[in-house]
Amino acid sequence: MTVRINCTIVDGLVPNEKIAQIRRADGKIEEVEVPVQSTEGSDRLLASEIGKRDNDVLIELPRESTSGRWRVWVNASLVL
Repeated sequence: MTVRINCTIVDGLVPNEKIAQIRRADGKIEEVEVPVQSTEGSDRLLASEIGKRDNDVLIELPRESTSGRWRVWVNASLVL
């Protein structure tokens, strides 16, 4: 299921790409470079919900993050 993740979106290296800075459930920031079509405004990333546990949601990112992750746990309050 496609969900919207509240995060910080900043300009990427080229005009048609952005960098999403996502706060993981453990409080650390995960960065992923995405096409501008995967974002909504300056604060939302489109991603896929994979699973849930307690107050966290496992999401699959549109691309591999800078740390090599495709999936990350985020707090459910960040998921719209």
